[in-house]
Amino acid sequence: MIDKIIETIEQRRNELKTQSQMVEVIDFGAGNPSDKRSKKQMEMGVKVEIPLRDLAKIGVKKEKAECIYAIFSSLAPKTILELGTCCGFSSSYMSFFAPNSKIYTIEGSPNIAEIAKENHRFFGLSNVSVFVGRFDIVLPKLLEEISPIDFAFIDGHHDREATLSYFKQILPFMAKGGVMLFDDIAWSEGMREAWREIVDFGVYKKIQEVGEEPWKMGVLWL
Repeated sequence: MIDKIIETIEQRRNELKTQSQMVEVIDFGAGNPSDKRSKKQMEMGVKVEIPLRDLAKIGVKKEKAECIYAIFSSLAPKTILELGTCCGFSSSYMSFFAPNSKIYTIEGSPNIAEIAKENHRFFGLSNVSVFVGRFDIVLPKLLEEISPIDFAFIDGHHDREATLSYFKQILPFMAKGGVMLFDDIAWSEGMREAWREIVDFGVYKKIQEVGEEPWKMGVLWL
């Protein structure tokens, strides 16, 4: 089953990778490590234009999808939270892997959120809800409405302070036995520090690090 799902989603991604139209993006994250964005820049958002073909390259692909599938095989999540929708490929994978779940995903950039919604429609998915806005603004109310959360996927912002803040904010709303997955824990020194501090927090039953740098993911089994 998983091979067919991967083939279906990656075929759609490959179609978008042929599209050259420019998409105006509001980026509230840290950007590339070399950008060295200030906290104020991240709060205000940085406007950039990115070709659709480049946006389509971002996000969960085969290897990370297989990791999520393995987690879901034992977890069987009912309520899923994602920070960082991007083009909707990761939420599409999660929807296929857990068709009886409800997925709540937050995307900062309205134009990217529309691409994600179109992809969800393309795949015929009905259990994914996309929320648009800065994570720190959308998250507080959403957490109150959807808890307890079985699986949280933090894949946005990529900043030490922000990642630690989201971890501490989401943790009280996690279900007993839930899983928190942090993407790109080796993306930058700041993300490495954030992951070390999360591990030092000591709230987990089991931790895993999967993948190779700089695309490594960290898994907390609560």
